[in-house]
Amino acid sequence: MGAVTLLPRYDRDNGWFETLPERPPATPLSGRVDADVVVVGAGFTGLAAARRLGELRPDASIVLLEAGLVGNNAAGRSSGFAIDHAHNLRAKGFGDTAEHERRQIGLNRAGQEYLGSAVAAHGIDCGWQWAGKTHAACTTRGARHLEHFADSLDRIDEPYEVFDEAATVDRLGIDFYRHSLHTPGTVQMQPAALVRGLADHLPANIALHEESPVTGIDLGPPHELHTGGGTVRTPELVLANNGFAEGFGIARGRLIPVITWGSMTRPLTHQESASIGGDRTWGVIPADPSGTTVRRLDDGRILVRNVYSYSRRSRIDGLARERAGRAHRRSFERRFPGLARVPFEYTWGGALSMARNGQPLFGRLGDGLLGALVHNGTGISRGTICGRLVAEMACGEGSDLLDMMLAMGRPNRNLPAPVLGWGVRMYTRRLQLQAGREM
Repeated sequence: MGAVTLLPRYDRDNGWFETLPERPPATPLSGRVDADVVVVGAGFTGLAAARRLGELRPDASIVLLEAGLVGNNAAGRSSGFAIDHAHNLRAKGFGDTAEHERRQIGLNRAGQEYLGSAVAAHGIDCGWQWAGKTHAACTTRGARHLEHFADSLDRIDEPYEVFDEAATVDRLGIDFYRHSLHTPGTVQMQPAALVRGLADHLPANIALHEESPVTGIDLGPPHELHTGGGTVRTPELVLANNGFAEGFGIARGRLIPVITWGSMTRPLTHQESASIGGDRTWGVIPADPSGTTVRRLDDGRILVRNVYSYSRRSRIDGLARERAGRAHRRSFERRFPGLARVPFEYTWGGALSMARNGQPLFGRLGDGLLGALVHNGTGISRGTICGRLVAEMACGEGSDLLDMMLAMGRPNRNLPAPVLGWGVRMYTRRLQLQAGREM
């Protein structure tokens, strides 16, 4: 048996998850089980893959393994934006290759549609709202980013609205941002609630086992996966465990393990909320790619997300979390100086894998082995459509969207450790310095 060398160890400091009602106890895998298909990872990708497999193969037995608790995984630790196009602005030519970008947008919108159909069909209570996203800048450099973004959107015929300083302050209620650009095609939601709702309404032929980290694997087929409490054997295995795929021996030396960090305040009092003014809820994406994402939430809390860190072991505790919390504090107080005494209740990290060349790890990875991995920071919409498409591929279903995914490249090879870690940390630090007050 080959040991799995990278395992999730998620804490209980995820604000999205901890503010939800308790669920019934998890049902870990127990004993020896045979299944027609096993999906590893119950985030957006794994849930979409399992759901689509259940729809296309209603007589098949499908096992879905989740290392922790659904909603407390990386999917439930995101900012809660299901985007249609570029979450962060690029240094060059978002619109330079217009047809390529339209294909990317088409994939993301198909993911939004698949998620939205489940939310509507099952009445999932997750704050699903087509609120769009506001790209906001507080510096001259950030304003130039927004001008470039507007020009790029013009080239691919995407709608947007630009707001000057007065209108930006009026909408957001804080005197920090000087320029903003709003695009309408993004969904905002409570990500942990959405993930749990999707898991609660899977087709009947899917057995979900939480708290069942895969500790050992024998690749076949048939493949055998071993957890602390049981073993499952299957002729077909789908990997959707993005941040931890390399621990299965997949694409070694080609994935970059990264932790992204977020913090959430306690609910504001009525007086504190009134002191801000502006719209009751909003979501701001930084004009600079290394800046700070902020959401003002319906329950009165404020979410701050910035900082990502390289971590070979995908650790989300210790000094890295403390440093992230301090960075979030500085960013929060810059934007909300009148709320300097409002504490964070939660600070958390979420693990993902990225690729140096921005390419996914999608499709057939071996005999009876498929993967939908490496979404490079767009895991809600892109992860969802990749999960759906890899399930359709497993069932012999073709489509233009599947062809688009299969036409993409694969992650390229990284520099060896520890050089990779040094390089990522230096690059991250340089971007943070360039971002300046946008952090």
